[in-house]
Amino acid sequence: MTSAATKQSALDAFADAAGTDNVRTDPADIARTLRDNSWLSPILKEYVETRRGSDDGESMGVLAVVTPCDEDAVLGVIAAAVKHRIPIVPRGGGTSNFGQTVPVEGGIILDLRGLTGVTDVADGRITARAGTLQGGVDDAARESGQELTILTTTYATATIAGWIAGGHVGLGASQYGTIWDGNVLGARVATAEPTPRIIDLDESNVLPVLHTYGTTGVILDVTMPLVPAEEWDEVVIDAPDLATAGALVRAIATENLPHRVATAQEPVLMDCFRPLRSLELKGAGIMVMIARRAAARLGELCQLHQCTLHPWKQWGETDRPSIGVMVYGHRMLWLKKGYPNAGFLHVYFSPGEEDDQVIALKERFGDAVLVEIKYINSAWLRGLCDLDGPGLLPASVLAVDPGTPELINEVMSFCQELNVNVQNPHTLKLEESGLFPDFEQILEFKREVDPYHLLNPGKIGNATLERQR
Repeated sequence: MTSAATKQSALDAFADAAGTDNVRTDPADIARTLRDNSWLSPILKEYVETRRGSDDGESMGVLAVVTPCDEDAVLGVIAAAVKHRIPIVPRGGGTSNFGQTVPVEGGIILDLRGLTGVTDVADGRITARAGTLQGGVDDAARESGQELTILTTTYATATIAGWIAGGHVGLGASQYGTIWDGNVLGARVATAEPTPRIIDLDESNVLPVLHTYGTTGVILDVTMPLVPAEEWDEVVIDAPDLATAGALVRAIATENLPHRVATAQEPVLMDCFRPLRSLELKGAGIMVMIARRAAARLGELCQLHQCTLHPWKQWGETDRPSIGVMVYGHRMLWLKKGYPNAGFLHVYFSPGEEDDQVIALKERFGDAVLVEIKYINSAWLRGLCDLDGPGLLPASVLAVDPGTPELINEVMSFCQELNVNVQNPHTLKLEESGLFPDFEQILEFKREVDPYHLLNPGKIGNATLERQR
């Protein structure tokens, strides 16, 4: 238990390091800062609501939100927190769906949105400070005729460090895979030690800070790869049924047409995307972001599969909302409008068996499980599914309605019977997510950079913590 005197001493030290105006202690202000998208999980939502109703209150035991404006201030804040043994929860834009920034043991929120700016753009790579919006990073890249390989759908509000610490796929994953597939070239991180060190990580050793919720160092800046920029056209395709829609999406992926997303949705799901209702689709829907140079071939594939193509908009136009904010993580926000009690499961079908596995899921659960079909080109995810080497993996974020623990667990068990790989977005524990084949290397790095276990404690399970302490 941290005494009142220790708390005040810590607050004074934070103010000395970051400036008095950058240390906020008002409980209502703290509560606003704690908001993220973990409410998309009914299970995590219940956990957060329970915490807010406990003795910790709306601020969940958080002492302060500290927003340093430069790197030296960040190091000073970390040193003060370590000295007083105050937990540190790093935070960016708060767009994560996984409870990344939910404080389990109170402490301080280290708001890194004060560290902004692109520091270097070169041929094939770009470096930006932690709090830079990912959309701003992509804009800077496009000024040089390049673009990011992967762009989270929350690019307008997600910070670059927050995304690699809490996300893993997005626009472009269909061609370039996940953050673990060479889409992060490096990061500079600060350790949580009495005198914090800065560690420079490159592509060969950056893995321990990817999707680890800031438990393995405070990310100061990120380097990501670039590719030549494309002119993107957005289209919506009307397909007779989900099987046909899935076959067309598969054709786009297997022909390796340059695209940022191609995803098929069950007919009942398309009504959730309100801006698309004006198209009056009659069947299953396919949302595609295609490079203009491949648009003619996409038209041929639509004719071959007896589907109808509706042009939607060009990338960057503002007259209509982009389908880029209706897919991947954003898709769940739209589906919640039609299915407010739904929960979601990230699944990967067996290549070549995805049609039969979808049929089996629908026969077992009907409209209690609603399906999309997309393909991700990821050696990392294929490895999780015991598949060798690079290649395509059929994927879906299943909408489970209602998203009760009982039904979610039943769907997960049935998926395992079908040999469908399941990731679990309904846990705060990293090692329970199903995304890490070798968690020991993450623990080893954490022991080096966080000897007092102050970085986002509670996000690594109890047995693991005992080994760490």
